[in-house]
Amino acid sequence: MASKNISQCMTPEQLLALCEASIHSSNASVRVNVVSILGISGSVLAKVQDTAETLKMIGKFLLEVAMKESSLVVAGEALDALFDVFADGKEAEKAAVQMKLLPALKEFQPVFKMRIRKEGKGQYSTDQLCVLDNVKMNLRRFIAYQETLGKNPT
Repeated sequence: MASKNISQCMTPEQLLALCEASIHSSNASVRVNVVSILGISGSVLAKVQDTAETLKMIGKFLLEVAMKESSLVVAGEALDALFDVFADGKEAEKAAVQMKLLPALKEFQPVFKMRIRKEGKGQYSTDQLCVLDNVKMNLRRFIAYQETLGKNPT
């Protein structure tokens, strides 16, 4: 909808307010869906002009979820959503720099690795651990990608 300039039912602020309320659900699936919705919305907006401020709001929300979420599965989904939002587009690059995404992810990376090592065994299924391992690897790759963007400003 955003890419086709179709009038939207919710403002970015309203979407974030809905996500803020939903992220406190006791159901981890609800929290996973919230970050997934934001990831999809952000990845579409990243290719639309003049969306850096909205992308920063989405990015900060997802980063906070990744860092503070008690469930590793939800935290991993939040990281995946961040990768989707900031994977491509001039607006995404601008927002990532403004919100200092790269330094925040570099600082968080060892914490996330340690949490997987400590909490992973026994608490999560083999499938979930496989997904988390994939997220951990994608985090490393995403950090490397963001570093190349910083060295080659376009």
